[in-house]
Amino acid sequence: MDEVERLAMAEAVLTETRLVERNADEVLEDLVRQHSRLVYRVAFLVLRSHQEAEDATQETFLRVMRYGRKLASVENPKTWLVRIAWHVALDRSKRQRGRRESSLGDSDTQFVELESSERPAYEEIERSEVTAQLRRLISALPEKLRAPLVLSALKEMCPAEVAATLGINEAAVRSRVFRARQILRQKLLR
Repeated sequence: MDEVERLAMAEAVLTETRLVERNADEVLEDLVRQHSRLVYRVAFLVLRSHQEAEDATQETFLRVMRYGRKLASVENPKTWLVRIAWHVALDRSKRQRGRRESSLGDSDTQFVELESSERPAYEEIERSEVTAQLRRLISALPEKLRAPLVLSALKEMCPAEVAATLGINEAAVRSRVFRARQILRQKLLR
């Protein structure tokens, strides 16, 4: 093989590599455009903080970018992204919990932030107290019941997607969501 043929082959390989990289960038851009809101909502459900959810969303897409070679083999990108976002948010939540426990000490003081609305203040306070109680009850559920309930609460996630995200079957998802709702209903009626 002479020098000209080697240069032509090298140029062809570089061109193909650039096309693959450009296609990967375009795929990533499409994923961000189509699913960034869903990824944010999953992160927010776990973290309950806008800033932390935004950071988790960025970290999710950074991980996707880092493992972009796997994009071609992913059958359902939406479920794949939700699984990554779920794990990223859980990791951040565990780190937050550790930091909070060490910085809070014995303080149990909680403040309720009210948004401006047309409703009277007492209704807003009552609504925020019910929401806070529901959040506490949900967070007190065992992880195996809480995770399917939280993920299925997203309108965009069907039982099949929740099952794929958590690595369980659809029947288990439906059963766990049903049991979690029963437990919440019983505790709320007390």
